[in-house]
Amino acid sequence: MLLLFGAFIAGLLTVVAPCVLPLLPIIIGGSVTGDATDKKRPYVIIAALATSLIIFTLLLKASTLLINIPPKAITYFSGSIIITLGLLTLFPIFYAKVMAKVGFEKRSQQLLGKGFKNKSSLAGPIIIGAALGPVFSSCSPVYAYILATVLPANFFQAFAYIIAYVLGLSAILLLISIYGQRFISRIKFAANPKGWFQRGIAILFIAVGLLVFTGYDKRVQTWVSTHTPLDFDSLSAKLIPGSSNSTSRNGNLNVEPYDAPELVGIQDWINSKPLTLKDLRGKVVLVDFWTYSCINCIRNNPYIEKWYKTYKDQGFVVIGMHAPEFAFEKVLGNVKKGVNDQKITYPVALDNDFSTWNAFRNQYWPAAYLIDAEGKVRREHFGEGEYQESEDAIRALLEEKGARLSGKMVTTGKEKVPQTSGQTPETYLGSARASNYSGSPALGASNRANFTQSSGLRPDYWSLGGTWEVDEQSITARGNSTLRFRVSGKEVYLVMGAETEVKVGLQLDGKPVSQTRSAGSDVTDNHVIVKESKLYRLVSHPAFVEDSIIELTIPDGVTLNAFTFGS
Repeated sequence: MLLLFGAFIAGLLTVVAPCVLPLLPIIIGGSVTGDATDKKRPYVIIAALATSLIIFTLLLKASTLLINIPPKAITYFSGSIIITLGLLTLFPIFYAKVMAKVGFEKRSQQLLGKGFKNKSSLAGPIIIGAALGPVFSSCSPVYAYILATVLPANFFQAFAYIIAYVLGLSAILLLISIYGQRFISRIKFAANPKGWFQRGIAILFIAVGLLVFTGYDKRVQTWVSTHTPLDFDSLSAKLIPGSSNSTSRNGNLNVEPYDAPELVGIQDWINSKPLTLKDLRGKVVLVDFWTYSCINCIRNNPYIEKWYKTYKDQGFVVIGMHAPEFAFEKVLGNVKKGVNDQKITYPVALDNDFSTWNAFRNQYWPAAYLIDAEGKVRREHFGEGEYQESEDAIRALLEEKGARLSGKMVTTGKEKVPQTSGQTPETYLGSARASNYSGSPALGASNRANFTQSSGLRPDYWSLGGTWEVDEQSITARGNSTLRFRVSGKEVYLVMGAETEVKVGLQLDGKPVSQTRSAGSDVTDNHVIVKESKLYRLVSHPAFVEDSIIELTIPDGVTLNAFTFGS
């Protein structure tokens, strides 16, 4: 429910996003071209835009129907439509002949009903709204979060959130269109379809269409985001509920007991034959959702391993439910290596389709569900920390079923949980969830582009140089490329990989990282040896460091997914 409300508010806030500002003239202009007194035009435009955005999302993000269409083709299509409408509006007599020839106007009147008859042309506003739908699809971190995180796990929940986002966006754009039309309608010369005012709007259509077609609208977005005090990405991202560091409620057995859902849709098992909760009835079971490149999970797993080794002979079972955050984490061989590298001996299940994730209604990595001998969930915990409380709960449930425990607890309550105050947040690099990017062109402007780094980086912002391929989950260097990031934290990690073994160069504040005594454990002679896709440790300061700049020199073929931080 919180994300549902947040999605609606994010839709409202999208109107101040840098990606929307260049398009507002199209929204307002489309409402006043033709008959400036036709009060239905704003409603038609916004309804068409909302419908287009929803359909575009379903076709491109929730199905494979358009999987082979390059992202640039959508941009060309939208830009071409806007340019064409501008040209037709510039020559209204020719526009009327075209609409009559194709019969679009007659069909649109029939579709929308009698109440729309005898009004000015509806074809224009319908086409305007439909063309803008795909352009609006990259405007909000909340919208991107829904597509990248909620949609793969729960289609119907994600669809409800998308509807809420579109409703918020439509509401604010409708208000702008209505009041813009009212203002313009008071100007008598604006209603003349052959007058200079509406022809000026037509020229504006053509100019904006060219910006969209060429990708230069992204440069406008970048300029606006770097030269205005409003940080829309950060403001909108705050509407995303609980990150992976969310804390559980107070107490050890902290939920009203409920039946644990069965494990479903498991693709493979590691360290075990297939298990079911029904077969494990009579044992205390910890189901831990994790993924092998997640730093929070990596820090969490040693505690779970210790509990498993300490209490497995008393009837305690751990199931590491591996739910992939990135595509490479679906590969069995990669997960096996991750399990081996992290020295995990308890059973691990591959929940590649998020089937068990959905059954538990989970949203976090890591997330632990503790189940008693009767098959009831008795404790939930999300994120790192509360290790002593979790072990207390395990022991309580083991004793509840009759186990006799002796010896000291593994945890003491003094375990340090990394601080997050002042630390750079987890930062995704793929276009679906990217935030705080500064440079030209903007991410998502092209599937492959030459990037120019920003001359100055704000704290927690990053920039690219050289040629990169961008997709929803990652960025891939083509040729020798660079990445700069202005960060705060004690530890800096990067999820990346390559098909062949390569060296990624690393500098810290303009110096080779080895000279600063802050090299991470995966750094040798100012380089990181990259091959398999996993989390690499780049920087390890002796203490928390605020505001430093790391620069990576990245050879061809290296794919980067996300930065995470620790202290």
